[in-house]
Amino acid sequence: MGTLCKDQLAEKLVGLFAKTDPGNVDEAVAQAKDLLGRKAKQAKWSDLERLFDTQIATLNDRGVPPPIVETLQVQRDQVIVKAFEMSFENGRVPFLPVIPRTYLSIYSQMPMVRNGNEAGRTYLNPTTITDVVTAPKDPYYIYDVEDGEVMRGKTPKDAEKLIKKQGRLDLTEVEVISLGVHTDVLSKHHVKAVGSRCGSVRVPILYLDGSWPKLDWSFLDYSYDHQSAASCGSR
Repeated sequence: MGTLCKDQLAEKLVGLFAKTDPGNVDEAVAQAKDLLGRKAKQAKWSDLERLFDTQIATLNDRGVPPPIVETLQVQRDQVIVKAFEMSFENGRVPFLPVIPRTYLSIYSQMPMVRNGNEAGRTYLNPTTITDVVTAPKDPYYIYDVEDGEVMRGKTPKDAEKLIKKQGRLDLTEVEVISLGVHTDVLSKHHVKAVGSRCGSVRVPILYLDGSWPKLDWSFLDYSYDHQSAASCGSR
């Protein structure tokens, strides 16, 4: 059955109300609203639990060392509670697990990014990468993640300004890698890590080089229609 429009719903309710004492109508409507609200909350909670468990399963499947997975797994309750209290615009990811490069290098994390049977790779020197945002030192989660669709075609410099104006946070290179591991963002566009730098005038970029995912660098003042910058609401 399709969704009822307002007039169709009113017609059905009139038919139901005609079969009961008018004094029951207001109480019944209030109870129905309460029930719908509780069901919606239960569904949201279940969806968040499912997302969390799927992400942990992905990390296990792609060979993340058990101690790192355990550090992320033990945050389950607090992550779900925090995400449950938030609202998300269409297309935004409620949360993503992030592994700092001090725990697992970009050489180890990039093969976790997949495009079909192709595993990601990078030839970037990790010692040249620095963050220009503050991120936790231990494995953590980012919340309310926008994959960059709204920043398509913007240079990193411009995207950085717009993201800050929105009250949001730029993603680092390991946060962008996480986005590539747990979503299909690369099927839509490339993603620049505006929260990190490779030297003073370049930023890391995650993209498809032919059929395989690659982490490389791009200039701060360069961009194309298929490139973007992702952001999150909080860490």
